Formats: sequence, structure tokens, C-alpha cells
Amino acid sequence: MAFRHRMISALIGMAAMTWLPAAASAREDADLRALMALLPASVFTSAEQGYVEYIGLAQLVENAGSLSSEQLASLAWGANIRPVAALGADPALFRARSGIGLHDLRWLAGFGQAPQEISLWGFPDASAAQGAFDGLADLGFARAGFLPGVLANGDLGAMDFARSDAADPWRGPMGRTSTVTLRDAALLQAATSADFAPVLGASTTALESDAGRIALAGVEYESEGVIQALILSPLAVGAQSVDPAFLIGKTQQEAQAAFEAEVANISAGLPLYSGAILAEVVTPSGAQAVLSLAYPSCAEAEEALARVPLLWILMNPAYVPAATRLTGQIVDAAPGCAARIVLAPAEDSEAGNLPVLRSVVTGIQFRDVAILRIGSAPAAAAAD
Repeated sequence: MAFRHRMISALIGMAAMTWLPAAASAREDADLRALMALLPASVFTSAEQGYVEYIGLAQLVENAGSLSSEQLASLAWGANIRPVAALGADPALFRARSGIGLHDLRWLAGFGQAPQEISLWGFPDASAAQGAFDGLADLGFARAGFLPGVLANGDLGAMDFARSDAADPWRGPMGRTSTVTLRDAALLQAATSADFAPVLGASTTALESDAGRIALAGVEYESEGVIQALILSPLAVGAQSVDPAFLIGKTQQEAQAAFEAEVANISAGLPLYSGAILAEVVTPSGAQAVLSLAYPSCAEAEEALARVPLLWILMNPAYVPAATRLTGQIVDAAPGCAARIVLAPAEDSEAGNLPVLRSVVTGIQFRDVAILRIGSAPAAAAAD
């Protein structure tokens, strides 16, 4: 894979650009790739499926198979993944409740809108996944009706509050039934067998898509492993609207001025990208928060990098707790280029990348995240 490097450095409140030296080559992340080989390409083209949450469990779990509360606290997302939510409730009970040890897993992921969301459990190989699937019988799972290869621990889609257990990934705090099937080296978990359709019915996977290959190249560049990642569709995060709440408490004249400024702000954005991945990755210099945007050409990726510092300044200050230093590269990855942006705390902090990641995630949840918005060039960029 060939790389072209243009580095852009910005401290919030500044729009200065600096050329920095080229970095080391990329290394493929087998675990994130295993997930993307299961996901449908529609995760980059659908607004309904939301975003995909990924946790690189092998990057977090110690050799003994334990997971510390500090490591769980470092995660910026994952609460929507049923096994991750169970870990957060009580990691010491995970093996007893799930029948699966943390050291037996490589990764966990989830996507989709409730109640049709899917959780995915990634194993080292198909044999390990088959063993875990077979072991579900000891936890009360049985064949789901006449469907081959599908197990359930109760009536499909049912809730039984008498069996609720936040530390049990197969039941959870609502006592929901789990339906499970096997796919390659992973278990798929959902409420009903119909919810597996996006994965089992996919004709093209996210890994096979142009958006997936290009965005992944930006994440893997200079990376030694992915700790956590969000796989994003531009249809889900690229369009935003004016929130009328900011008009509260203003006079008519103040409200008019604020509204006009807000409309001008939300028209500014990035050139249209085909997919994005926000990730925390392990690098030789430590963990980094990275945003990778997939573009059909390097010229468009370069334009995106030029706009990013100005768009970050437009981020909602309620979501951005600290100054952030932005650097970027253009990663040449046929059939296009990735705009790779590193978002680093401007000052050393015990919280590390967590505040930066959460600032972006909060913006995504409220559909108010300028750094992912699709739109015209910011006014200052247009003037240049």
C-alpha cells in the first residue's frame, strides 16, 4: 500500500498548518477486519442502522483473562453491546453468566436500532466459536422452533423481568430473550432470528466495500492495534439541523442574530465522504484517537483536511471539554484516499483520549458534530 503524507497541525483557536515528517507503515488489524468481514456494506449507506460499536477486547484483557474497572472506564462507547453492558455491571460474574471466558474472546461489537440491534462476539477461530455455541445448551438455550443453527433461551422477542440480571449478557436488566446463531468465527446475538437479516443477507460486506477499505487504511496507518472503534455512515452523521433550544432566554433581536449565525455554521462542513471510522488505536508513541474519512480521490481528502481545523472550532463547546491538537495525513488507498485525523489532548491528562472521543460521540448522539458534517467550505477556508 502506498502512502502520501500531508500533515496539518492545529490547536483549537488556531488554524495554522504545519508539514510533518512521514511515519511508519500500517499493520492490518485482524480483529477489526474480522468484524468488517461480517458486517453488511450497508453500514456505510444506511441511516436506520445507526453506527457500529467495536471493542477490541484482546487489546484490553490481561493475560490472565481479567478486565479491570479502569480499562472499562476508558471505553468511550459499548454500553449498547449486550456483553459489554454485562461486563460493566460486574466483570467478575461474566464467565459464570455467559459461559464464555474473556480470554476466549477477541472482540465484541454491536449495531442496529433497538429492539432490532445485533451484538457480535468475536473468537480467535471458527472452532472456538463453535465450542461456545455448543456450550449454550448448558445455559438453557434450545433450538428456536424449526430454524436450523439458531438457539434461544426463551420465546423469541420476549421479556421476563423475573429473570432480569444486568450481569447476564443473555438476559440483561430487562430479562430479554436472546436468540443466537453462528457465523464464521463469531456468535450473533439478537432478540429474534429475523434481526440477523442485515448480516446473514448481505451480498457485500463492509470489508469488501470501497468505503470500508479506504477508511480502514486510515485507521491502520501507523497503528499496532485498535482498542475501540465506531464505524459511521455519512447518512447517519453527516446531516444536521438547527436546535431551537439555543434561542431560549434571548430577546427577539438577539435570537435573530443567533439564528443567522447558527444557520451559517451548520452550512459549513466536509466534502461528501463515503464512510468514516472513529477509533482509538495503539501506536509506538501511545494510544491515539483517530478519525478516518473515505474519499474517492486524494484531492477531496486533502480538501477535507484543510477544513477540519475550522470545523473543530465550530464544535459545540458543551461537548468539547478541553483544547485538542489536530494532525492529519492523506493515506493513499486504492480506489481512493483516506483523510486521517489524529485528535490528541493539547495537554497531558490522566483521562487520556477519553474526553476527546466522548466529545465527538456526544455530538453524534445529538446530531450536532461539526467535524463529521457534510457541507460547504467554512467561510475562513473559502477566503483562503
